[in-house]
Order: sequence, then structure tokens, then C-alpha cells
Amino acid sequence: MSTASSTGAGVATPVATAPSTGLRPNAIGVIGVLLQSVTLIGPGIAVAFAFGPGITYAGGSFPLAIALAMVIALLLAISIGQLASHLPSAGGFYTYTSRSMGRSIGFLMGWVSIPAYMLFIPLNMIAFGFALSSFSGLPWYIGVVALAVVTGLLAFFGVRLSIRTLVVLGIIEVLVFTLISVFLIIHAGSANTIKPFTLATWPHGRGGVSGVLVGAVIGVLAFTGFESAVLLAEESKNARKIIQPILLIAVIFIGAFFVLASYAGLVGYGFNIGTVSDKNSYLGAPGTPWFTLAESLIGKTGMYIVGLVVLMSLLANTAAGLTALSRVVFAMGRSGALPSAFGRTTKRFHTPGLALLVSVPLTILFAIWSGLVYGQPPNSFYALVDTASYCVLSTYAVVSLATPFFFLREQRKSFNVLLHLIIPILAAIMLVVVLVAQLVAALPPIGYPGLLPQYLGLIIAGGWLVVGVIWMSVLRATKPAALDAGQRIYVDAPAETSAAETSVA
Repeated sequence: MSTASSTGAGVATPVATAPSTGLRPNAIGVIGVLLQSVTLIGPGIAVAFAFGPGITYAGGSFPLAIALAMVIALLLAISIGQLASHLPSAGGFYTYTSRSMGRSIGFLMGWVSIPAYMLFIPLNMIAFGFALSSFSGLPWYIGVVALAVVTGLLAFFGVRLSIRTLVVLGIIEVLVFTLISVFLIIHAGSANTIKPFTLATWPHGRGGVSGVLVGAVIGVLAFTGFESAVLLAEESKNARKIIQPILLIAVIFIGAFFVLASYAGLVGYGFNIGTVSDKNSYLGAPGTPWFTLAESLIGKTGMYIVGLVVLMSLLANTAAGLTALSRVVFAMGRSGALPSAFGRTTKRFHTPGLALLVSVPLTILFAIWSGLVYGQPPNSFYALVDTASYCVLSTYAVVSLATPFFFLREQRKSFNVLLHLIIPILAAIMLVVVLVAQLVAALPPIGYPGLLPQYLGLIIAGGWLVVGVIWMSVLRATKPAALDAGQRIYVDAPAETSAAETSVA
């Protein structure tokens, strides 16, 4: 027996299925869901490693680029939150776009979401490997494998264990970097300036309008993960009520932290941005510039504290990333859009076992490939970051546009022009602008081998999309019900306040 919603627009869409989803219901509360968003953003990792590529393009104006990225993320959080309150699903964007824009677009958004989440995990592994190597002397790839195994086990043993870990590690990393940032700004004294919040030009052709826009691409990617709270909707308490405010809190809190830390890091180096070959500059600092910054404040102890926090942050972020990725793959497997084995959970821990079993070795391979081909960060980041950016920014833009479609089709009585039309369209336009800037305006990284990352990333992301279109065509011909299933939600649906009517087939 299936239940369908007949909307005011005359479109029939599935609303609910069996009460059991295979995931553990009511496993986590508000704090746990919030920490999932915060730790998948990876505030400590972004500050220590991800800001480097953004500063490569925006120069000393990267704090302005981060502020622009925060505005985009806030607009996205509003749009996504509006959908999350009506469509609580582990499928996230896959479910939202399937219900709002049709099964084909929904499938492709779910398909593109896989690399959008997956490719950030090997970035963490590379950073962990090189950071561990700088402290221990071990080969960097040992750290890659060790991090993958530990976080894979955390995700496998259940979301409760993962969330407890995230709470502790997330609080520590934000607190440490905030304190260091404040002390760096105080220590800079008269060197503090508002220039980083302008469209100024900086050495090596950095900054200006194009540089800030490309820097904003990296900035938006730094916020990636704030939306991961929606993927825990089937495992959280009162998902319809808590997800939207959690998204907004995560973006505002981490956005303020990013602006503070991005400025503090630059002023701490006296705005000596440099190149990867200049070991005394921000971009050339061994491991991460924050080792040097912390050491300048409190000696070797500071470097070791930051090193420990960075390693913990990488652990927390990778665990959160595997949790999010496995839920997307699980949701598509459950609907039949991927092999059904991916849609099963373990009997004891209620986690997507096969999704994790496949994800962990794949991410190890990507990390080792990038590290061997491109060397130490940030060069080993660029190809993965640029590929992920095309996937992430395109899915963000489409899900923003899904908001007016959903409310006009299924919630017409509650349609609000500002919340459900103007804000989503504005968010989509801003995302398209920064995405185009990445492709046409980005300067080549200094000393980068082979095809430029923005072009290689476009080829990889485009190739993945083509494979998805082919697979979707196969499903259309052989298993059309699998595409329809992407529209379902798997939690109890309350009585709709729109013109929707329920019919039983």
C-alpha cells in the first residue's frame, strides 16, 4: 500500500512509506545534530589547510571573500531549511529535488552529491598524513590509511558513538583557534588594518574583483557540510522543528569564526602571503602556517597544541564526512537508484555497512593518488577541491531553485515570496557567479604540474555527470519505480497544511 499527496497543482507524489527506515530513530538530539553540521564544516581544518587555496587567489582580501561566502551560505541555509521542515529524509538534496523538480533531476542531484561529499574526505586524509609525518617522520600515506580505518570504524559502530566524538572534538578545535586568533590580532597592534575587507590587489596578481570571487568559491567550500544536519533527519528527534534553526546557527557561528581566523592568520604573517616555495610566507609554511603562528606566541608548546588540535579536527571531520556520505548512498540504495545492497543497514548498529565498506577504500585511493602526483598541500588539494566545487556549487544552486518549485506544487497556501522565491533565486545567482569566476578567472597556482585544476575538475565532474545520465537512462528503461522512490520520505508525515489530499492506491 502506498500513500500519495495530490497537490494543488495536480501533481501526485509519494509522501510516506513503512515506519521503519533501517536507521536508528531518535538516536540524537539538537546538540548532536548541530555538531554534525559544525564538524563536517571542519572549522579547524578549514583554518589550518583550506584557507591556503583561497588566499592563493584572493590574497590578503580573503577575509572579504569569506564574508561573501557566508552571505551565500546563509541564503542557502534559509532555502534548505524551508525544505527540511517539510521533507525530513536521509536522502537530503536527493529527496528535495526529486519531490520538487521531478525524479530525473532528483536522481542526478543525488548522483552528484556522492562526489560532493566523497572528495572532501581524501583532502582530510592528505592533510592528516602530511601533518602526522611532520611530527613523527612516518611516511604520509601511513597517516592516510590510519585515519581512514579509525573513522570508518567510528561511522560503522553507530551514529551515537560518532556524535559523542564530534561533540568533544568540535568544541576543542573551535576554542583553541579562537583564542590563538584573538592573541594574534592583539599582538599585531598597529599592523591591524581594514585593507583585507576591500577589493585591494596584492602581490603576484592576487585579489581584486576576480580574485575575491574565486576566493569566495573556496570560502563556500569551507562552509560545505553545514547542510549535513538534514541527512540525520531520520535519526534525530523532532527533525521537522530543529533542522532549520540548526542550519542557521551553524552558518552564523562558523562564519564569524572563519572571518576572525582568516584575518588573524594573515595579520600574524604581516600579510606576507608569498608562494609555496617561500618557507617564511603564509603559503610556504611547512605543514600549516598555524604551526608557525602558534609557535610565535607561546613557543614549541603552541605548535604542539595546534598540531594535536588539527589532527583531532581531521579525525572529527572525516568521521562526519563518512557519516554524511554513507547516508546519501544508503538513501539511493534504499530507493533502488543504486544497487539495493547499499540500502541495507547492519542489524546491530543500524548503519549503512556496505556504503561505508566501499567508501573507505575509495577515499584512500583518491588521497594517495593526489599526494603522489601533486606532492604536499596545497598542491595536492587543488584537483580534488576544484572537482568537488563543481559538484557542490551546482547541487547548492539546484536545491535553492527547488524551494519555489516545492512550495508552489505542494505548499501553495504557505508560499512566501521572500522566503520561497527571492532568497532561493538570489542564492542560485550568487553561486553561478562564483562558479563561473572559478572557471574563467582563476590564476594558475605557482609551480603546479599538468592540466590546471579548474579544467581537470570540470572534466572529472562532467564525466561523472555523463555516467549518471547513462545510469538514469538504464533505470528509466528497466526500473522506473526506483526513480519514483526518490520522492518518498520515511518518517511519519503530519497532516499537511496545504491543499494536499491523501489518497490510497
